[in-house]
Amino acid sequence: MAVTLALLSALPLLSLNMFLPSLGVMAEDFGVGYDEIALTFSLYLAFTAVFQVCSGILADRFGRKPVLMWCILVFSASSVGCLLSDGYPEFLVFRCLQSSVVSGMVLSRAIVRDLFDRTRTAKVLGYIATAMSLAPILGPLLGGILAEVGGWRHVFGVYFLSGVLLLILVGLKVPETDTRCGRPEESPSGPALALFLDSRFWQYTSIMTLATGTFYVFVSGVPIVATEHFMMSQAETGLGLGTITVGFLAGSFASGRLLESFGPHTVILWGRLAAGVGLAACVCLLWVGWEMPVVLFGCTSLAGFGNGLTMPSASALVMFVRPDRAASASGLSDAVIVIAGAALATLTGHVLGAAPDALVLVCLMLPLAMVSLGISVFMSLHAGETEAED
Repeated sequence: MAVTLALLSALPLLSLNMFLPSLGVMAEDFGVGYDEIALTFSLYLAFTAVFQVCSGILADRFGRKPVLMWCILVFSASSVGCLLSDGYPEFLVFRCLQSSVVSGMVLSRAIVRDLFDRTRTAKVLGYIATAMSLAPILGPLLGGILAEVGGWRHVFGVYFLSGVLLLILVGLKVPETDTRCGRPEESPSGPALALFLDSRFWQYTSIMTLATGTFYVFVSGVPIVATEHFMMSQAETGLGLGTITVGFLAGSFASGRLLESFGPHTVILWGRLAAGVGLAACVCLLWVGWEMPVVLFGCTSLAGFGNGLTMPSASALVMFVRPDRAASASGLSDAVIVIAGAALATLTGHVLGAAPDALVLVCLMLPLAMVSLGISVFMSLHAGETEAED
């Protein structure tokens, strides 16, 4: 089941980025401009937020497995729609429906929470995140190869086959883990309202949003900084973009080890310290004139490492705020992260479009890391009270 849960978490990321190398060719084939074809990314993110919220709430009401299987079925069917689409409007509709696959990421975490206590949940999520972090590295590479060999539609054929494979694996390997499903009907807004009024939900969600925000700023800002400030080639830029993901992979793996000896609040704090120190050091080095790619990518990889330490524990703890609303908490927090990330990426594009400078990029990332550090310090100081409430 562990492999299935890792695949459920990785496929949403592959669905997000594996087709990106083909955007230019797709725009030509459909006869649209790049601004229109870019909607396949931005609208996908918007629908992702919707599916995250809805799948979480429905899974707390009807169970993890049926909601998960229906969402994967929608993803598989919409992948066929994308594959066979002749016009851009119908392709865009099916592309938006593909975002239903994000339920795999939301509900795989809820399934782990159903099976383990908070520390064990954080540890397992750390190892899943380690495997999942390979998707942003391998996805564009695999998508580019598929597009070169057989055309961009082959990417969506692989999406369909992946969906069918996951549907079979979930049906055979994943049991229903929520023993409380089938409870009496309640208002759909009930779970969301209860979580939104809980300060602990917002503490953990804010930590994850700010941590992931540094990543969104980085990946949206590095291409223009690398090419216009450092005069790097496209291949070198691609390697630079991968450094923060490699750092995240290492941090996710380390978090699983550290949680054996330390609590999740401590590991979160260490992660925020690592990110804050890395970005603060980068600002200082760039400020004194050490404007080199190795400084930028070396320091930001430490921020990625810190995010890898932070995210598994925070993802676990947010689901223990209201144990009977674990899937809703997972979906709502992910939706907040996606919406904030999209806003930060847009802001980064506007700021760096006017001033494509490495120092400006890191100065956009540093406040996010420092605020998240402050929240994690507060959480650590009140960790005993939080556990008593639980």
